[in-house]
This record gives sequence, C-alpha cells and structure tokens, in this order.
Amino acid sequence: MAIARPLQIETQIADACATLTLAGELDIATVPRLQEAVEAALASDPTRLIIDLRPLGFLDSSGLRQMLMLADRAGEEGWELLLVRPAEQVLAIFQVTRAEENLPFVDEPPLR
Repeated sequence: MAIARPLQIETQIADACATLTLAGELDIATVPRLQEAVEAALASDPTRLIIDLRPLGFLDSSGLRQMLMLADRAGEEGWELLLVRPAEQVLAIFQVTRAEENLPFVDEPPLR
C-alpha cells in the first residue's frame, strides 16, 4: 500500500516567468493549495506560468480539471501556460482522458 505524500509547492519567480514545482499528491484535498499558489504567482503579473509536474506522484480528476481550467484561463487572460510532462503514472490520467492532446505539455522547462 502506497503512503500518501502531502502536496509540496515550490514557487520561483524570475523576470516575467513564474514556475510552480509540484511534488506529492494533487487531489481534491490539495487542489485549493495549488489554486492559492497560482493566484500568488499570477499576482506578480507574469507572461508565462510553468507548472513542473515531474516530481508529482499522484493526480486525480480534480487535479486534471484544475490543469484544464488553467489552460482555458491562460487563453482568456493572455498569459502562457506550460506544463512540464510528469512521470508515466501521472501522465496516464492525461492520456486516458485525452486531455494531453489539449494541454501545453513540454518535456523540459524552457530556459528563461
């Protein structure tokens, strides 16, 4: 049986780019923490928000929904969203739901 790991969020802001690195589990209980971190990062008025999913160990449908909503919001508000592709076990939820086809995934975070 796997042991739940709480969500950890590391935020870095440089120039016009905010990067959130997520580790642990993104689920219905931890999505509000991600929402708070996103709002705080967007308060610095970046032109690009990168969410690094590589260290993430688990993502449920509420986490998936959050990524889809952020992609829509980025388009509406005029900033760029990039999602750094997670490990296979987390990527599977994006693939099974075909959400991967509609989200801005990159294999590595871009150099600033």
